[in-house]
Amino acid sequence: YLDKMRAADSANRQKVVIVGPCEVGKSIIANVIAEAAEAVSEAYRPTTGVRILECETEVRGSSQRVTVELWDVSGDTKFQKSWPAIKKDAVGAILVYNPEKQNHEQELEQWFQWFPRTMNMSPNQVLVIQSLRRSDLQQRRFPLPSKLTAAGVNQLVTVSAEDIVGARKHFGTFLETVRQSVLDKQRQEEEDVMKGG
Repeated sequence: YLDKMRAADSANRQKVVIVGPCEVGKSIIANVIAEAAEAVSEAYRPTTGVRILECETEVRGSSQRVTVELWDVSGDTKFQKSWPAIKKDAVGAILVYNPEKQNHEQELEQWFQWFPRTMNMSPNQVLVIQSLRRSDLQQRRFPLPSKLTAAGVNQLVTVSAEDIVGARKHFGTFLETVRQSVLDKQRQEEEDVMKGG
C-alpha cells in the first residue's frame, strides 16, 4: 500500500534540475517557469550551490495538476560535492547556455555528461534552452552541440531577454514528455519484474 502511495506521489511531484555554465540566466528562467518573475532583472546574482523553487502546473491533455520542484543549480563547479543530492530523484534536466559565447558549447556538453548522462536520462527527459542576450539574434539558427545531437537530444528552445516568458510555454510541453518517459520506464521495469519472477 505504501509503495502505491509513493508511486502516486511521485507521479504528481516532478523534480527537474536546471544546469549549465555561469551567467546564462538559469535563475531567471527558473523564476519565469515558476511564475516568480515575468522579466529579466538587471542585477546578476550568482546562485550559491542550488536554489529550489516549487510550482504547480496542469499537465497538458488532462486536468491533473503536478507539483514541480525546479532545482536551479549553480554554474560554478566548486559546488559539485552537492551534486549527488541534487540529482537524486530528478526526472528531467534543462540545460541552459548562450551559443554566442565561445566556450559555452563545450561547457554545455560537459554539463550534459555530469547530469543527464550520469543520471541515465533518455533524450526525452532533456530540454536545451539557448539563452540569448538580444532578440535580434533569434533569427540566427544556432545548432545544438554535436555531442548532444549524437546522444539523441532534440528538444531545443531559443529565448532572449525580451521573450523570456516563452520559456514557460515550452516547459509545459517538456514536462508532459518527461512524465510520459517516466511512466514508460516504470511500465518497462514492472514488465521486466513480471517476466523475471
